[in-house]
Amino acid sequence: MFTKTITATVLALSLAAGASTASAQTSDVVKVKVSVAGLNASSERGASIILRRIRNAAAEVCGPEPTAPLDRMAIFQPCVKSVTDHTVASLHNPMLTALNGGPSLSSTLASAR
Repeated sequence: MFTKTITATVLALSLAAGASTASAQTSDVVKVKVSVAGLNASSERGASIILRRIRNAAAEVCGPEPTAPLDRMAIFQPCVKSVTDHTVASLHNPMLTALNGGPSLSSTLASAR
């Protein structure tokens, strides 16, 4: 299910400007590859490392982090959360979803049966 890399993507300029993502140009798309080589995404430890890498990539995509607290709270942190949530959801991995604050792993596994 996992390849050696995953990509965190955001329409960075559109999100930062508060514009509709539909109006974004292809050149506005920023992608960061995240290595998952050698990690077991089904284990809590492996998924935890992958999630941290996804969040770091999301911060890179959304950055640079503003020094002003209000900008950080209003623009940067929501961008990082959105990119992280979108990337995790696209991977369809119950452990990553649970660690990212989604449905609990037991609920996710039960609904998959």
